Amino acid sequence: MNMKEIAQLAGVTAATVSNAINGTGNVSEKKRKEIMEIIEKEGYSPNRFAKSLRTKESNTIGIMVEDITAFQTPRIINGINNYVEKQGYAVILNNMSLLEKTGNHYSELSSYQSAISKSIKLFNKTQIDGLVYVAMHDRDVMELIPKLSIPIVLVYCYDTSKKNYYVTYDNMDVIADVAEYLVKHGHEKIGVIKGAEDSLPSQKRLRSFITQLEKAGKELKEEYIFPGAWEFGDGVKAYERFKQLEEKPTAIFAMNDLMATGFMDAALNDGVRIPEDVSVIGFDNRQECRFTRPRLTTVDIPLEKMGEKAGQVLLDLISGKTPENRKVILPCEFLEKNSVI
Repeated sequence: MNMKEIAQLAGVTAATVSNAINGTGNVSEKKRKEIMEIIEKEGYSPNRFAKSLRTKESNTIGIMVEDITAFQTPRIINGINNYVEKQGYAVILNNMSLLEKTGNHYSELSSYQSAISKSIKLFNKTQIDGLVYVAMHDRDVMELIPKLSIPIVLVYCYDTSKKNYYVTYDNMDVIADVAEYLVKHGHEKIGVIKGAEDSLPSQKRLRSFITQLEKAGKELKEEYIFPGAWEFGDGVKAYERFKQLEEKPTAIFAMNDLMATGFMDAALNDGVRIPEDVSVIGFDNRQECRFTRPRLTTVDIPLEKMGEKAGQVLLDLISGKTPENRKVILPCEFLEKNSVI
């Protein structure tokens, strides 16, 4: 079904159909409604790119993701879609698949800097009005983003050069809440399973955790800091080190849910009770949290809200508005379940 056929059904010219779609020309409300009902019934979709050649606007945005399989990416994309589609925008998605290339070795992302910049420039040449860049790791990308002819908003990362708008999450205050929660539950000996050594979020979380414990007059012993790299197996290895300790922690904070569930699985298989023998807290609120026994106490990152906010900021920029803040940091939510006593 094309515009000419829609016009024949409505008994008008193709120009009138075009005016009804674009809100231009002298089309009565009654006739416009009749035309739109025919369009909806027949499933006609006007060519956005043909329209963009005339109006210089495509009502389409791009979403460039470093890796669509990273745990946070789908929820962020959903948030962006939910917002921009309600505003009449379509979305084009580009996936760079960097997780497969670098794994959890985040320092290696710098070796892909030129390739990422090139991909962004190529995407910029398509008929889109703006771009959302979704990182797979919370880090500074100030040297990564080239100057574009369209607005761009960064998500799950930040830009210390203050050139770009970005939306990310609180990585410090909520960790202080975790430490305070364990202290209030009477835990004196507390252990931590760290993230990857080259991960800034891991470093930030550890500093915040130690600071809060010190405020409460507690010490995080060196032997209670277990190495990790965000994977299930790291939690298993942490448990093996844990069981060798003569004086064991009564609570473990794992810096993500995969390591927390790895620790819990190994402990339960070894006859250790959770939370009676050792309490466990994770971070991320991943799908896995729905299946743990007991249910894992964790921290929820507001990923959908981050996507929605990024969509809002981008559309504001496209429309010529200047958002109040160049950076938006959304709070995380501490989710108390059954893995701590």
